[in-house]
Amino acid sequence: MAHYDVVPVDEAHWEKPPFEGILENGVLWGRGTLDTKVTFNGILSAANTLICQNFQPERDVYFAFSGDEEVNGLGAPNIVSYFEKNGITPAMVVDEGGAVVENVFPGVKIPCGLIGIAEKGLMNVCFTARSQGGHASAPKPHTPVGVLSAACKTLEDHPFPAHIQGPAAQMFDTLGRYSSFLYRVIFANLWCFGWLLDLMAKKSGGEMNALLRTTVAFTQMKGSSARNVIPPEAEMVANMRLNPADTVASALEYLKKTVNDDTVTIEAIESFEPSPVSETDCEAWNKVAASVAETWRGCVVSPYLMVQCSDSRHYGRISNHVYRFSAMDLTAEERGLIHGNNERIRVETACKAVEFYLRLLGRC
Repeated sequence: MAHYDVVPVDEAHWEKPPFEGILENGVLWGRGTLDTKVTFNGILSAANTLICQNFQPERDVYFAFSGDEEVNGLGAPNIVSYFEKNGITPAMVVDEGGAVVENVFPGVKIPCGLIGIAEKGLMNVCFTARSQGGHASAPKPHTPVGVLSAACKTLEDHPFPAHIQGPAAQMFDTLGRYSSFLYRVIFANLWCFGWLLDLMAKKSGGEMNALLRTTVAFTQMKGSSARNVIPPEAEMVANMRLNPADTVASALEYLKKTVNDDTVTIEAIESFEPSPVSETDCEAWNKVAASVAETWRGCVVSPYLMVQCSDSRHYGRISNHVYRFSAMDLTAEERGLIHGNNERIRVETACKAVEFYLRLLGRC
């Protein structure tokens, strides 16, 4: 799988034109180079090479490309419906997701090839507070904006519970063995030190925290249209990523219970559940993991929970062998370029992607 659509661009903040494919000093500049034309190109280049070598796979191979992933479109769902209608059950599904990265896991110094075996759900939630409005010169003790601010702070001070299970537990078990002594002790005894890992994650936030729990990020707020008018209604929106241990219904219940204010209306305006968790003790996983290990020699391959969303979640209804791996080795700086300004890719990285798909297709 891959998607060929890209996110929008603010060209004024780019050093080079984002849609001209500028190649300089072994680096290709352009929107979508990392997300995900590198895999799109890698798949087709590998297939073209194998066709020229008269390679014939033992099983059918489907290239399932969509053009509307970034807007949560119908491309991928329609492809899955085609498979269902024709009685096709994929033995393996591979889409964008993890990558080969360094310095993302405590105490681990060697590169890690992270393959997503599940992805978090998504929920956008609207919080609404209402009042009679009025002139700002004689306010009541709490305006709608103040009420929502209190709700915001309450939820940020009381994050969702951590769940050290499923993909996160597999990741800790795998990578913890390569960590420094202190972290090995922690990860080998999470039954005892789980609270410490939870505390570390809550204080640092970021990727580690997102692996452990449902996250709540407040992103929008709307109040009065005038500076001296108390709004009759104020709204704020939170973007949430649901841990596989939670559901849309349970997450909403937690929000309402934690805010504990009947004057605040809490409603989901868009949502989908976390994906099923794919198997790792199986032939399909072994093929993907072996292809990663052979392409980036010296890396340790591990399952992980993908905190972003991808088209592959739709395939959960027809396969429990859905794996999320963007065939790249990325630095922290390069990971920050995805969806950002000056997105670009090293040519050697793009070549490695072709190598990966050559190996993976060769195992089909």
